[in-house]
Amino acid sequence: MSFTDLYPERRGKLVEPTVLEKAGGAGYPDALKAKCENRIIQNVEKSPMIRHMLAALKASGCPVDLAAHISCEMCQKGIDIHNYGNYDEKYNQVFLCANNTKSDMGKTHGALLRSLFYMFDRCVNKYDFNNPDHLACTEIRKANLANCGYLVYMRTNGANFGVRKEHENCVKLKAFESLVKLRFVPDDVAKDSIDKVF
Repeated sequence: MSFTDLYPERRGKLVEPTVLEKAGGAGYPDALKAKCENRIIQNVEKSPMIRHMLAALKASGCPVDLAAHISCEMCQKGIDIHNYGNYDEKYNQVFLCANNTKSDMGKTHGALLRSLFYMFDRCVNKYDFNNPDHLACTEIRKANLANCGYLVYMRTNGANFGVRKEHENCVKLKAFESLVKLRFVPDDVAKDSIDKVF
């Protein structure tokens, strides 16, 4: 599985809707994209974390133009991952999968927030998207700040019923999962990078 396999519209290909999706009526992809764009606007207007990330980007000299830097697209369903969106470093653009987030504000919020971390790191650091240590640093911060609430953690493979070191365990598990499933880093490299930079 690779970036272009999951996100073909990023590189000029189309995602063919299923028979059931086609039955949704005329303008199916366009309607989903319009709803996705509305959910993004609602997140920008109402989410403190999203507003904080946008303000941090602006303060760092990288203001976000919603029309240019955030996009809604059709994506593949994905294999063994919840494929809601990602950050495309080639175009410095966050994109959300309109067909995979559908009407779910939580999925939209999560994908948008996680992707803004990459945009921020690209803005303020000498960031190498081919360096697994750099990717691990971003994923660890993302997990620490946005992915490791107790209920989210308890739904994660490898979660433990306990208190001691469970936040650390959650951060490592979530960072590993994102490196492997969203940034396509091999398992052993992801684990080594997380242990190295944690």
